[in-house]
Amino acid sequence: MTDTIAAGAVPVPATNKVGRGHLRVFLGATPGSGKTFAMLREAHDRRSQGEDVVVGYVETHGRKLTEQAIGSLEVVPRLKAEYHGKLMEEMDLDAILARRPQVVLVDELAHTNVPGVRHSKRYEDVEEILDAGIDVVTTVNVQHLESVKDLAERITGIPVRETLPDQVLDNADEIQFIDISPEALRKRMRHGNIYAPEKIDTALANFFRPGNLAALREIALRLVAQTVGRARGAVRPAPQTVLVAVSGRQSSGPLIRRASRLARRFGGFCTVLVVSGRHDEETDHGTTKARELAELLQCGFIEREGKVADTVIGVAQELAVQHVVVGEAAHAGVRGRLRRGLVDRLITELPDVSVHVVARPAPVSRDVPFAGDQRPDSDVLLRALHASASRSGLRVYLGYARGCGTTVAMLDEANRRSQRGTDVVIAAVKTDGRNRCELALGDLEMLGGPTSSAREGNVDVEALLRRNPEVACLDDLAGVDTQGRPMTEAVPRLLRAGMMLIATLHLTDLRSTVDGMGAMLGPRPEHVVDDAFLDEVTELEIVDITPSLLDERLRRGEIVPASEAARARALAFRPEVLESLRELAFRILAEHTDRRLVAYMRDRGIETPWEVKPRVMLCVPPRPGMEDVIASTAALAARLDGKMTAVTVRDRKRSEQEMQLLGTYAALTHQADGTFVTLYERDPARALTQYARKILATEIVVTRGRGRRGTLRKLIEFLTDVDIHVLATPPENATP
Repeated sequence: MTDTIAAGAVPVPATNKVGRGHLRVFLGATPGSGKTFAMLREAHDRRSQGEDVVVGYVETHGRKLTEQAIGSLEVVPRLKAEYHGKLMEEMDLDAILARRPQVVLVDELAHTNVPGVRHSKRYEDVEEILDAGIDVVTTVNVQHLESVKDLAERITGIPVRETLPDQVLDNADEIQFIDISPEALRKRMRHGNIYAPEKIDTALANFFRPGNLAALREIALRLVAQTVGRARGAVRPAPQTVLVAVSGRQSSGPLIRRASRLARRFGGFCTVLVVSGRHDEETDHGTTKARELAELLQCGFIEREGKVADTVIGVAQELAVQHVVVGEAAHAGVRGRLRRGLVDRLITELPDVSVHVVARPAPVSRDVPFAGDQRPDSDVLLRALHASASRSGLRVYLGYARGCGTTVAMLDEANRRSQRGTDVVIAAVKTDGRNRCELALGDLEMLGGPTSSAREGNVDVEALLRRNPEVACLDDLAGVDTQGRPMTEAVPRLLRAGMMLIATLHLTDLRSTVDGMGAMLGPRPEHVVDDAFLDEVTELEIVDITPSLLDERLRRGEIVPASEAARARALAFRPEVLESLRELAFRILAEHTDRRLVAYMRDRGIETPWEVKPRVMLCVPPRPGMEDVIASTAALAARLDGKMTAVTVRDRKRSEQEMQLLGTYAALTHQADGTFVTLYERDPARALTQYARKILATEIVVTRGRGRRGTLRKLIEFLTDVDIHVLATPPENATP
């Protein structure tokens, strides 16, 4: 018997050592989001402030704008290495260490090096650079994180060949998210700013499909929100540990990653248990792969021999875990019956442990704009995309605090559109003399001229309607027009006139933020924006900046006059307030992205849920004692950053007592910000299955009970891509 615990393969300390370099990561949801460009722009800023900055490795992918952005930065020559008869270029680690700059830029952190160089992965090169006391600024896309690799592949249908352990990102000193909406990214693609013209149609019809981009973006937003929450020391419930049982014979990677994500959401530790009955080449290979993946995911690893059910139950009791994760058999027959027997025993013999049956995957739903296997002609595809695009729309840059750079982002986009020949007018802007804003404003047309009310941030709605440009820029949606009316009231009129609106909004002007954080933000704003207004926003992008950089801008007098900086730092610009606001902004944007993603999936008839936002569906029988279950499931949904839907099935006439109970449960569900639904169907399992598909549920929560075992078996059999979560029995109800 082998019993080993692997704490993880990445030798990254949780806190910085003396003399260790500072790791700053630009994280994106997809290629083309602008990570490399943002990294290079920061490098120029830091060099202008006197820092010694060099380019260790930047991948331009032949993009002219990226090549131009390198400019006069010093570039360390690349290392030449021969591989399969070809001369390959890699980052020259030794040259960087010999040069010893203050800061080095290293693109594509998940890159796999050519065999023969010192380290197999670029993040290992970065570790050595950091240990030498050199700061590193780097880039990575979310799909390259080991824990979400399977999820990204499942959604996009495209293999992710290079990954890095989540621990590398966990231990970064700063993470800045580079956001771009799916619509904007596809426009960037059509303009030829990402791939060569001959690759555009293939990319748009495959990886860059709207659903893919939205799903990956939401995954990244929720990941960053969780990371920010942990970094600021937010109060969390007690951590809960997870045990995942796999067989060396099966492809266990997705199951291990699923359990790892569950443990991270619960703030606990995940242990991988391989139960092997006999050893052969296939089993040994599967066990080795499981061990390697456990190390990458920072999971414990245990290998045991014996009967599956006995071993899983024994290890769960030995480790005193709160959750056990097992996979659902992919096929019926003997293995399927054995797996159902395992689930029955886990439910019976581990009453104080939640049992998760991770569903088998359904066939991938092809999300393509054209039916059939024929590759569309690029001209046909582009005409279809342009035909489906509406000229009007509301595009908003969201900042979690003033000074994030929303006005500059809006003006930069206005300049890009103007340079392409679009009729753009600045309808309202207030730069307050800030150099960055004034430079970005440049020669853009101001509604009414340079001394008009537009220059003071007030839009003349009637004048704008008469001017009727293709694109109008509205700075600060919490402002007012020239008649003193809220600017948000003018938005519907302007959209109906066919304009494209580009605007800015600060989270501290949103009603829920103002009401929720109150005096922490200082005096209440004169005008606030209702949260419901976000539903009118076509594209919402966050302009992210880390609180430390925001504080630097504050100290330099770029946000408020120097005389007001101390007061600002005591209120809305306190570090803990900024961290809270930043986390909240990511969550608001994730919810906005999710609503649009669900609408897109429903339009396409996609019924297979994507694990980007947990959608928890609780099965509520009409029996006493469900109050605590509803409360705990609502708490579970909140902890998973999801929402609860409680469902009861009426398969017969209810008694008066049952009706009263269900009324009480409905009220409790609504109080917990959930939804309560009654289904009318003779077959409860079939009704629950159909409704789970309708709401794209990712997890069905059921309670224990012998009378419900048949329904549970049917749910496991009917559902694909929906996990079954059997709740632990409350201690007072547990039986020996």
